[in-house]
Amino acid sequence: MNKSQKPLKKMSTEVIIEKTIFASVMNNGFWNRWIAHGIDEDFIKESKPKMISLDGWTGTLANKAQEYSNRAKSLVESNDFLQAEQNYRKAGLYYNLASWVYPEPNGARAKWYKQCLEQFDLADHVSEDKITRHTLTFNDKQYGGRVRIPNGSIAGVVILVIPGDSTKEEFCTYEQDFAREGFIVINFDGTGQGETFLLHGHKADFESWDQFTKGLIEFTATNFPNLSINLFGTSSGGAWAMEASKHPLVSKIVTVSPPTKYVSTIKLPDYFRVRMGNVLVDSDIGHMPSFDNVSEIDNILVFHGGKDLLIDGDELMEVYNRFGQEKRFITYEDEGHCCDFKLGEIRSRSAEWFRGVNINEI
Repeated sequence: MNKSQKPLKKMSTEVIIEKTIFASVMNNGFWNRWIAHGIDEDFIKESKPKMISLDGWTGTLANKAQEYSNRAKSLVESNDFLQAEQNYRKAGLYYNLASWVYPEPNGARAKWYKQCLEQFDLADHVSEDKITRHTLTFNDKQYGGRVRIPNGSIAGVVILVIPGDSTKEEFCTYEQDFAREGFIVINFDGTGQGETFLLHGHKADFESWDQFTKGLIEFTATNFPNLSINLFGTSSGGAWAMEASKHPLVSKIVTVSPPTKYVSTIKLPDYFRVRMGNVLVDSDIGHMPSFDNVSEIDNILVFHGGKDLLIDGDELMEVYNRFGQEKRFITYEDEGHCCDFKLGEIRSRSAEWFRGVNINEI
């Protein structure tokens, strides 16, 4: 625990939800992540006044999800499968956000998340790519995930390593972008995330994430031998991508806004700390790796937002300077945490590097 922060007081689910929704109304930065991942900005502007209660939040999002799902069905009937896929995924994203507001893995959160999964299954069915769902078991824990094989020539494999308070479905645009660039995409929920948390009940700690990332790399190498294995991670997922890159089967790694330690110097709101505590085995210890010894981390591209209030740029640079070669550090001066509004460009630059373009020329 950060010594500058007071011990957490007990907080009811209702209070956490209330504070979460209040933050969404008062803080425009709250929505950057969701806009970057596919929620419509115009919808947010129009709908925020209707989303100031739990019923308003879930009902408004569910109505929008149903709108996209109905549109997708019509597109299937007219054989426009490309747009049908996009609309089904949009529907899933809105159901995912309806689920996210709940801080605990209770029935309501799981219910909305299952509707998200249903829409993604429909999208997968009409996609021109081959998309399969898998449940992998590492050390008696079950991990739900997806494998996307593009319809065309294959340039390699990208494993997505997603942040703690997320689901793999939220990162569907990452899947699509890398698949469009010719990469097989491996996208699984770790402990504390999505299916692995909500359907299988596994909370996050260091040991399970260490087993998960190693197991996923070895699953990938077994199923796609002779292809380069690249890691792409953001925020805490970026930190775990760095740690997992020590595996000898990993070729290259891109990390965006990775925290270099679990304890932050930023005083996080209590409600958010409680939310995160619900997905962790021990909220005082967390699940993050330490970066005391990083000399064996190489072939790495680091992206940082100059206005990131969560990651200390000097601390990140100090760790970066201890990496091996080759490496590059790129700062987007006007971006905040995760460089939300440059993520499409970051994925494009990353794909170029994964394909073999010189790291200093992307």
